[in-house]
Amino acid sequence: MVVVVVGCFLTALALPWLPVAGRRDWTKSERLSAMVIVWVFIALIPRFIWELPWLLLFDQIRAGVQKGALWTYMWAPILLGGDARYLNGDPLIVVLEWIAFFVGLFEAYAMVQFFRNGKRFTSTQLSFIMGGMIVEVTLPAVYFGVEIANNLQSMSSPVEMWIKFVVLNLLWCTMPFVTYFWGVRRIARQDLAVKF
Repeated sequence: MVVVVVGCFLTALALPWLPVAGRRDWTKSERLSAMVIVWVFIALIPRFIWELPWLLLFDQIRAGVQKGALWTYMWAPILLGGDARYLNGDPLIVVLEWIAFFVGLFEAYAMVQFFRNGKRFTSTQLSFIMGGMIVEVTLPAVYFGVEIANNLQSMSSPVEMWIKFVVLNLLWCTMPFVTYFWGVRRIARQDLAVKF
């Protein structure tokens, strides 16, 4: 399942680079900008469909996963086969997920305003996105750093950890840098309108 999810993310990130009607004359910079917008949506989606429900309905989700309830399917791979910290509601993980959610609110606000303003950011909105990208890198670093310091004790196996977390989080360890430096360049030039 993780491979399918990563494949969908990579496909979505590749779409702005395809020379289809209406985009054939786009520059590399315009294509990169569209890819960054796609990335921000990819980064935001888990905040609201995976993390927030897990935070608010932890006991119900955990019980449902343990009973094999169909409605808990999207949480089961992590809770049962990936990281015991998610199954046990480890306080560090809870705090990291709340931070990610609150930062996601600012990013979501910036994206709503971006579309309301005719696909144009303000410097403040773009700064929200850039700040979010710093968090996108920092939280996984803390997450993995603590787990490595604890000798991967919360993982069912090192191979599973690599597949479920490193492969899936590879984009979260690279694309935030692309997005951050893209934002720095846009703000420096005051080039805040984006083709999308």
